Amino acid sequence: MTPDFPVPRSRPDASDTGPSHTKIVATIGPASEDKIGALIEAGMSVARINFSHGTADDFKRRVQKIRGEAEARGSAVGILTDIQGPKMRMSRFPGGKRELKEGERLRLRQAKGTAEPGEVLFEFGGFLEAVHPGHRVLLADGQVELEVDAVERDHLTGHVTRSGEIGDRKGVHFPDSQIHYELPTEEDRQNLELAREAGVDFIGISFVGRPEEIQAVRALAPHASMVAKIERNAALENLDALLAEADGIMVARGDLGVEAELEQLPLIQKTLIQAAIRAGKFTITATEMLESMIESSRPTRAEVADVANAVLDGTDAIMLSAETAVGKYPIEAVGTMRRIARAVEQSQRYHDLPLRTFRTQERNFANAVGMAAVQAAEALGISKIVCFTETGNTVRLISRYRPSAEVFALSPHAHTVNHMTVLAHVRPLLFRRERSLEDMLSLASEMLVVRGMAQYGDPIIFVAGVPAGKARTTNVMKVHRIGEEVKMH
Repeated sequence: MTPDFPVPRSRPDASDTGPSHTKIVATIGPASEDKIGALIEAGMSVARINFSHGTADDFKRRVQKIRGEAEARGSAVGILTDIQGPKMRMSRFPGGKRELKEGERLRLRQAKGTAEPGEVLFEFGGFLEAVHPGHRVLLADGQVELEVDAVERDHLTGHVTRSGEIGDRKGVHFPDSQIHYELPTEEDRQNLELAREAGVDFIGISFVGRPEEIQAVRALAPHASMVAKIERNAALENLDALLAEADGIMVARGDLGVEAELEQLPLIQKTLIQAAIRAGKFTITATEMLESMIESSRPTRAEVADVANAVLDGTDAIMLSAETAVGKYPIEAVGTMRRIARAVEQSQRYHDLPLRTFRTQERNFANAVGMAAVQAAEALGISKIVCFTETGNTVRLISRYRPSAEVFALSPHAHTVNHMTVLAHVRPLLFRRERSLEDMLSLASEMLVVRGMAQYGDPIIFVAGVPAGKARTTNVMKVHRIGEEVKMH
């Protein structure tokens, strides 16, 4: 019996140097802004810029650096930015913090300034109408839990059910209440205009709970793919509607782990990823994946298992936050994540995962041809699928079937290429459009050989549309051997 794990070896072999099928999102910050080229070489497919940190000038400078370093290497690197959404925070305390004991009674009211003894001030409104007795209020991002006893005209009263320390401007959550707030906020709108001008590829929407909120953001940034960050109970309850409206989701385990019970997070993660795959949408799994590498050059064993399990769950991408933004070892963190993903992807367990069934919600030629290409590659042991695409839609459909083959996604549009950087098993490349399909197949074959991605005699599967260059006309699958004459009739 062949073991489902690699045989230990004294040093890495050449297989450790290639890209992983699972994409890596790395957050750019002070620790990595001058190392973007090295991050790309280490395995970064998507660079994330967080609007919560830095100025507009910082944002523009980082976008330019990412584009420049990617172009210099002939690589496609997508850019993701997060809008912050509503900031539900406490105000301030004497000395900057306060220790709360279990059973302690508190008054909660809206105001700015410094809280008096026995009260906590919130810098936002809307909670008095939404909270009812028995509802929970989580302070300091879940460090302290209160239960509401009564709702008065201008404040809530409650008692502490989980003790701990709270501090100035820490976050507040209402897991049992439907707080009404503006999304996008005015600050979000300004940031979305900045993202639109910079040509950012993905917009992460924080604290989204309703599909109408995604629609509002898309109207302000129609060029970008919408990523619904699932971090509230409201988002879990409305998941199907959010998936129908978004292009992808982020399993944002930080804030989600505040509102949901911690022990439920692994099951929620698996459920979210499977739901997104069924819906034909991409997934990014995020938060604390290699948290110890902020300070250490090696991850913990538990973190390695966490990354590996996300890959086995079927996520398209895995994300690094503080590890690359402010950590001491940003390049090592990306390289470590890539090696973990590759180890899983090369295992028999990964290859034995069941193939996805036909998605009947998209009963069209592109979906049928995409599934047929994956099945043909599996049956014939073909390791490369080449897909010509104008919009990236067919490539998205092929990606959801999680082929063993690598999908070379060729498009003449830079924005389409960048939007495909988050899709698992996909290597997007800029490729000029030719007059005929035969010319496109011949040129693509030569390009793969010249770039060292294939050799003459290799079998390959082409997916394309006739007439060539027209969007949403995928209707051709061809099994071909590189070096042979291309004939379509």
